Amino acid sequence: MIMSQLLSPNIRHFSFDGSGLPFASKRSPSPRVSSNESLSSEPDIRPKWDKQTLLDLSDRVRYFIKHEKTLEPENTNLKHVLEDAIKDEMYTDPALTFACIEYARLDKLVQEVMEFARLLKDTNYANSLHLGYWVMVAQVDKLQDLASKLQNAWRQRFLEQYLFIDNYRANDLLMVGRLREVSFNNDLTYELGKWETKESNPISELEGRLQFEAGHWWLNPACAQRDGIVTSPVEKPTSGRYGITTLPLLTGREEVIHENGVELTKYIRYGRSCDMHIPLISQVGKQIRVLRGYRLRSIYAPEAGIRYEGLYIIRQYGTKLDIVSETHRLELKLQRVHEQRPMEELRRIPKPSQLDDWALYEKLEGNEMKRIGNAKYMEWNIQREEDRLDRESWRRDQEFRASFS
Repeated sequence: MIMSQLLSPNIRHFSFDGSGLPFASKRSPSPRVSSNESLSSEPDIRPKWDKQTLLDLSDRVRYFIKHEKTLEPENTNLKHVLEDAIKDEMYTDPALTFACIEYARLDKLVQEVMEFARLLKDTNYANSLHLGYWVMVAQVDKLQDLASKLQNAWRQRFLEQYLFIDNYRANDLLMVGRLREVSFNNDLTYELGKWETKESNPISELEGRLQFEAGHWWLNPACAQRDGIVTSPVEKPTSGRYGITTLPLLTGREEVIHENGVELTKYIRYGRSCDMHIPLISQVGKQIRVLRGYRLRSIYAPEAGIRYEGLYIIRQYGTKLDIVSETHRLELKLQRVHEQRPMEELRRIPKPSQLDDWALYEKLEGNEMKRIGNAKYMEWNIQREEDRLDRESWRRDQEFRASFS
């Protein structure tokens, strides 16, 4: 049902098993020129495409474009990949398959390279006499030309399949990807999501160390519950089989403080007495796992979804009651355990490809809300946009304050 809402009305919808796909087998049509005509004098020395290596490159390049406004760190690697991919298109059976392009987000990579090149030439630096600027423009122009040729070749080879590539990704997302074994349920009243999964078995501390590394990322609490790092989609601490506690910080706010030369994060939330995470009193001085969600007001909060931050030690637990408003205030002081993946690396997660999945996830959820009714969809969409603007305003304020510190 979700997928039928996502697909364009102009093409034939496909079922979850792929039997109705316009190109179900994902075999590539042959290009106009045969390999015997074009490369008869050369041995087949095409590169062995590794989809994970290509995805890593794609994520790095797209990250640099978005956040650093440059291609320089990966300029040479990107050029070689684009050139090799263009040569590969000269064969009747190109080694770079549709499935690999889909997985590695190469369609989005070439599109963003072309958009970056156009943006670079339209900026105020266009009149600059700085030699380094013009060298960069020349390099990006070359990459733009390669990306454009490759995009045209893929469009000719895959036809409609290429135009609707995100539909295939959405299908994979539901069947074998990040939304596997979770389902949308509008009857849920939990304010952080309407997705649920079957009850999972909590993992042990040893299993958690082996299965989850800092930086592991999920779309929503139900996905984290499915994988066993928490036992409930509700924002509360839960314990594994041998007592290790996982604390999801999905709402509230957080600030970095220093006490006696030690960096701590102070977490604050307001609510009812049942929202004060009372079981954590017994965890003071002990290690726990911490998750952060995108709605948390923190410089460490992920841009989207939920991220595993690693192990922390609870240094202090405290609550306070405002008698007038009858509102409780929780304050935790957390210290991150040493010798873990640095927070500067974690802050790059979710990666561009993960944000692609997030965009599809939001579209799928929006389509489910439309099925309920236009009024419900408008309410959902307005609330989502207000939350987004509120987070952006908070981040700008934090950046402004940091500029004076």
